Amino acid sequence: MVVYLFDFDGTLVDSTGAVEKALTIAIEKTIPAVIESDLYDEYYKALFLFIKGKLTYQYLGVIHELVAQGTIHEYYKLMPKYIKDFPFAKEVIRTLRKRGRRVISFSGEHTYPGGKVIFMKKTNWYDEFDEVITFKGTKDMLQKFETLRALYPDEPFVWVDDSPGRFTYILDDNTLLVQKASPYKSDVALLFERQNFLKIKDIREILDIDDGLAGFEG
Repeated sequence: MVVYLFDFDGTLVDSTGAVEKALTIAIEKTIPAVIESDLYDEYYKALFLFIKGKLTYQYLGVIHELVAQGTIHEYYKLMPKYIKDFPFAKEVIRTLRKRGRRVISFSGEHTYPGGKVIFMKKTNWYDEFDEVITFKGTKDMLQKFETLRALYPDEPFVWVDDSPGRFTYILDDNTLLVQKASPYKSDVALLFERQNFLKIKDIREILDIDDGLAGFEG
């Protein structure tokens, strides 16, 4: 059996535009006066950094106000409405499962605890997977990867992600690392020297990869 690990945002769904739209509307609905003031850029940037888990101390006061006004809650309520599936993404996942592959969602958690699972359920993705695993950072990611490897010690893994930087930590020779091309993420040059690394442009290429792995199933 081949085990597939799929990142979510940027790999199966396009959430980049959704972030911008949801942020703007959330601010407008909860603090409408800010939209027309010189403070808008500051509020937008503070909220964006908070969502990305990169908030700096200088914006702490702004975040306190955004929490008090319900802006952050409004953002998370709006966000799933604007997330869009990439073409053929669900078709690929369903085809892999029909072939008997184990398909796991393996992606970074949002700043909001449990936010990734909430988004998956509201965008009708959660039940598309055999299992959903989220991680908080690199250390947590590696621990959960090792836990999966212990559960499937001899099975080939295929990890598909638009963030190739994550792959630099993985030295497992029985894992094929597949970078899904993204205009928002840069390549990591050293990965192209690895025999177990590929870069794809179209998610449908995964099915061709799977055809080639058929003879290596445990």
